[in-house]
Amino acid sequence: MPPARLSNKKTGIIIICMVILGGVYFSFNPEDNYFPPCLFHQLTGFQCPGCGTQRAVHSLLHLHVRQAFCYNLLLIPVLLLVFLLIYLSYFGGKKRFPKLYRKLSGTKFIFSVLLIIILYWVARNIF
Repeated sequence: MPPARLSNKKTGIIIICMVILGGVYFSFNPEDNYFPPCLFHQLTGFQCPGCGTQRAVHSLLHLHVRQAFCYNLLLIPVLLLVFLLIYLSYFGGKKRFPKLYRKLSGTKFIFSVLLIIILYWVARNIF
């Protein structure tokens, strides 16, 4: 089976959408109630692993990295991992770094990430 690759048209559409979405998050501060609140938080009073992500993205786009970490500690590492996986899967990284791709797409790694998210979810509601 040939490796998955995005066509130039699809890549362009994805980049345009990311730029538009980035512009929205850059322009509008989520603290000003422009975006919908977290349903899980509203129903339970507890924070989910994604709570604070919109504010963290807004802070990152304004280069306030420390503030982004305060809003959601996992966002920056997860973003780096997502960009790495996109590169490996769609932009030829799988051929250049096959061992890394196998490791990051393996069951152990996926369950490790899931465990970290669950531990973060519990810890952020305790402390």
